[in-house]
Amino acid sequence: MHVFLIYAACAIAGGFALRVTDPIIPMVAEQFHVTAGQAALLTTCFAVPYAMAQLVLGPLGDRFGKAQCIRVCALGLGVALMASLPSLGFGALLSTRVLAGIFAGGLIPLVLASLGDRFEIRERQVMIGRMLFAIISGQMLGSVLGGFMGARWGWWSALASAASVAVLAAVPAWFGLRQPLPVPAPPSGAALSPLRGYRQVFQNPKAPWVYACVAAEGILFFGFFPHVSALLGNTGTTSDPAQAGLILGAFGMGGLLYAAMVRRLVTHLGIARMCLWGSLMGAACCGLLILRPGVEGAAALLFAAGFGFYMLHNSLQTQATELSPVARASGVALLAFSFFAGQGLGPLLFGTLLKHGGTQGALSATAMGMAVLGQVAMRYVCPPLESKAISAS
Repeated sequence: MHVFLIYAACAIAGGFALRVTDPIIPMVAEQFHVTAGQAALLTTCFAVPYAMAQLVLGPLGDRFGKAQCIRVCALGLGVALMASLPSLGFGALLSTRVLAGIFAGGLIPLVLASLGDRFEIRERQVMIGRMLFAIISGQMLGSVLGGFMGARWGWWSALASAASVAVLAAVPAWFGLRQPLPVPAPPSGAALSPLRGYRQVFQNPKAPWVYACVAAEGILFFGFFPHVSALLGNTGTTSDPAQAGLILGAFGMGGLLYAAMVRRLVTHLGIARMCLWGSLMGAACCGLLILRPGVEGAAALLFAAGFGFYMLHNSLQTQATELSPVARASGVALLAFSFFAGQGLGPLLFGTLLKHGGTQGALSATAMGMAVLGQVAMRYVCPPLESKAISAS
């Protein structure tokens, strides 16, 4: 259990660092005399390297050991965030965010892959679901504490809080993960290079379906997030950004409830039905946004959508850990990359739908896409018979 707690600390640190700059963008812009759009590069310069680095760090985890790579990434994240504190200028600050994003990109995928090594498939989805609690909590705490500390002590204090969290995770990771976990020996050195590792993953016929479904998740569930203020304005409520933030926060709260209930859901529904019901919940909530709910109603719908999303996402994560036991870190890293790619493409596609089809057309198309996604995942990723065998005790 102490290893699980170390993994959780690393996941919290990565999520915290990702979201901590969101609330301090205006203060950074004022401090360095740049525009708000330029200051927002603090998030971009973390998120893009975060996504790209996973394609390299996953295979490195397969080759040198996931525990060893987690140790290095946790330490590197702490050092990069500490380096941002005495920043000499805006360019230097952006550079430290790039470094932090690279190291953070190796934490969550390698943690999930390590759970795949430690737990049998029957228990794996439960443990990954519990790890989601840490991941979501880290992201939420980053936004909340970053905003609170920035408002009270200045923008640098938000970065100091992220550095502190990273160091507190790096210390136990460095000393507590000294011995790499045993992994199956790769046949003929197949997992010794990135390309061979990915070839191992795609020998499993499920792989294209898993990654396509995860990319679709990012597009459908997160495509409308940046447009929430506009959607609220178009549905008869206020478009106040603070209220939009509160509504989007409810999505994460739904994920926390899922993490608390994951064992019961796996036992009573099985993985296939979790995929189906999770996507249908998201589709229903998206469709009901058309009915002009108030702020409280929209928050309730996003809470339920978050619960449904994590039912689906956690199931796909678990399947990704089983695509190739000899290249497990590569498989999970590619899953994370697909998810980020979907999140990046989603707002552009939703904005196009919004422009040509209006609010009703965009939300209706998104809802239908979610409903179809669940059917595809149940048929090609988590077949019902297989799901029953996995969830049986």
